[in-house]
Amino acid sequence: MTGTMLVYSGRTTNWPVIAVAIAAGLALVVFGRPWAGPWPGMIGPLAIALVALLAGLVTSTSLRVTTGPLGAHVRCGVFGWPRFAFPRERIAHGEIVTVSIWRSWTWGINWTPRGGWAFFLRSGPAVRLTLTNGRQVTIGVTDPSAALAALGLS
Repeated sequence: MTGTMLVYSGRTTNWPVIAVAIAAGLALVVFGRPWAGPWPGMIGPLAIALVALLAGLVTSTSLRVTTGPLGAHVRCGVFGWPRFAFPRERIAHGEIVTVSIWRSWTWGINWTPRGGWAFFLRSGPAVRLTLTNGRQVTIGVTDPSAALAALGLS
């Protein structure tokens, strides 16, 4: 008889942030009126704004989280980049927490020396993993109990 392998997989997409980012980009172009300025002097600022907007949309609007016997894997953005992997042998402890983008004023991918890595796009349930080196990783998921159970930490 073969053993059963439990795996959790979930995806979170922050549609309001996508809508606001697109609206802000359009407002920048319409109200900034780059075509009315000294041409081609406006190409530089417009290109920088466009690259920043696209980079934010591509990397910080979606999270794909998978947990299982191999550990926790986080893929960000529409193309699954950047990617982060936390092998199961490096995870010492896991707990269910609630995150709030309003309390922390952060969302997406964040790293702080005190708080470690944080991956969440909206307020709500998350899992906080404590690694064997003492650092913490907080990952927003829709079903934190299932995510921890797949890691064998429930």
